[in-house]
Amino acid sequence: MSEQQRHHRRRHRRKRHLGLKIFLSVLVLLVLLIGCITYGIYKSVENGYNNAYSANSKTTAVDFSKKQPFTTLLVLTGTTDNQKLVYATAVSSTNDQTQKTTILNFPVTDVLPDQTTINSIYSAGGTDGLIQSIQTILGLKINKIININVNKMGELVETTGGVSIQNPRVFVSNGYKFNLGTVTLSTSDQVTAYLSQIDTNDQAAMITRLQNVSMALYQNIKGLTNKSNLKLNFNYYRNILYAFGDTFKTNISFNEFKEIALNYNKALTNTGKLNLHSSDQNGIQMISTDELKNVKVLFEKTLK
Repeated sequence: MSEQQRHHRRRHRRKRHLGLKIFLSVLVLLVLLIGCITYGIYKSVENGYNNAYSANSKTTAVDFSKKQPFTTLLVLTGTTDNQKLVYATAVSSTNDQTQKTTILNFPVTDVLPDQTTINSIYSAGGTDGLIQSIQTILGLKINKIININVNKMGELVETTGGVSIQNPRVFVSNGYKFNLGTVTLSTSDQVTAYLSQIDTNDQAAMITRLQNVSMALYQNIKGLTNKSNLKLNFNYYRNILYAFGDTFKTNISFNEFKEIALNYNKALTNTGKLNLHSSDQNGIQMISTDELKNVKVLFEKTLK
């Protein structure tokens, strides 16, 4: 591995985007695990999965039966005070030949060389605007998209039995008081309140809460894959699938998902991350042209 590759892959404990990269990796696995559970146990839940399907004309088709490498745009969005926001964005490459999935995180508030940010692109053009811009930035086509709605995550938490997490500070949101220490979130309303941005200074803390809830939710889903838990009844898994359909939107069809699960199994379980580094320029986090160019080259290699 070259020094350039080590630089972009090495772990930075203080890097403020590290948690987001972990969070996005978990969400990718979460989507796949839910699909595997529901399809593996009840083939009749295809209609439930289809609730999550949403076609997108801006993406480029790929033949999964031929095990072609493919890219996926991962977007985490939500609504705060009637304003649509993007909390995290990443692009993943999945390559059966290398048996690896690589996730490249795009910091949403850092300024890109063209003076835009992921936030400003999303505000102006929505998901389609993000697809077009990232395709231009990376010089490649986006094949698939997964959009996670933060405001709907509570449904998935509730249907999988709730989560208990460590809360770092006391705060009140939507009529709920969350004390310091262990907090148990059992209902969709509790989760929605916990993940709400309570003021303009709360975004960083809110993203940390998102990470913690996502990690706990991932453990819930992972536990459901144990053979000892597969005796749960049909309605239980159907409810999970319906919640999945509300929380996630993707242009991966049910048939495509089956092909991905069959043909890219090893690649999907072997994940790595690429880091886009920014520098402080007069109090603004900037991503340089050279940095973007270097990461673009590394990401292109993951598809070959």
